[in-house]
Amino acid sequence: MGASLVDERLVTEIGAVQIFRGGTGDPVVYLHSAMGEGAGTLFLEDLAEERAVVAPVFPGFGASEGIESIEDMEDAVFHLLDVFDRLGLSSPAVVGLSLGGWMAAELAVRYPDRVGRLVLVNPAGLYLPGAEIKELFGRPLRELAQDMFADQSHPMAQMMSQLDIMAASEVEIPFEVLRPLLQSMAATAKLAWDPYLHDPKLARRLHRVSSPTLIVRGAQDTLVPRAHAEAYASGISRARLVEVDDAAHLLPLEKPDELVGLLRAHLAA
Repeated sequence: MGASLVDERLVTEIGAVQIFRGGTGDPVVYLHSAMGEGAGTLFLEDLAEERAVVAPVFPGFGASEGIESIEDMEDAVFHLLDVFDRLGLSSPAVVGLSLGGWMAAELAVRYPDRVGRLVLVNPAGLYLPGAEIKELFGRPLRELAQDMFADQSHPMAQMMSQLDIMAASEVEIPFEVLRPLLQSMAATAKLAWDPYLHDPKLARRLHRVSSPTLIVRGAQDTLVPRAHAEAYASGISRARLVEVDDAAHLLPLEKPDELVGLLRAHLAA
């Protein structure tokens, strides 16, 4: 059984943001995906048994303020630096999933000295002709669930499919049920609408990453093609790529034990 994370608020330059924290030891910062996962995430609680885990909720997600002050990835990186400074984090290990992986990579290329170790899980952020990232916005939830989960019996995949069925049958869905998803998609669109989920300059800057880097890919991820993980691994010096079987885009939710094992080995090396 892992350590529970505490829900806190941190005042930043652009407003108060929600932060989940727990555990003691060397710090690890987790940057969430467009789904806004964090609270109750098993792999973070397991990781907090031996590390000080910090999971900031990005502006516009959850209870975090300040999305109106974020216009692009440059603003996102400066916001992360502000969070690091206010928490006294000089060069923590940084783990990011999908959108969060893109943010982690942008932070590491701009300020390599602020990232002790880097872990990118199914990261977005690159544009590869012929291997484009699938559309995230405006798709039926049942379709999205098939990209997000290898196991369609996962409770979250089931919930997404059921919401889709209810919407198609014109059953009225309470707004409070849909609000977190709609809020997360709106916040993601501020960063990733155009250009879609990438930074045209990022690929040629990856050589600036100086921290030991692990790329983790869900072998059944159909949202972000394998070529993206390979491009990150080849662009970052001495980066290592690992694939996890029976996992798709939301790998941390499907295979928490496997991910924690990979993180522990990488962070201790």
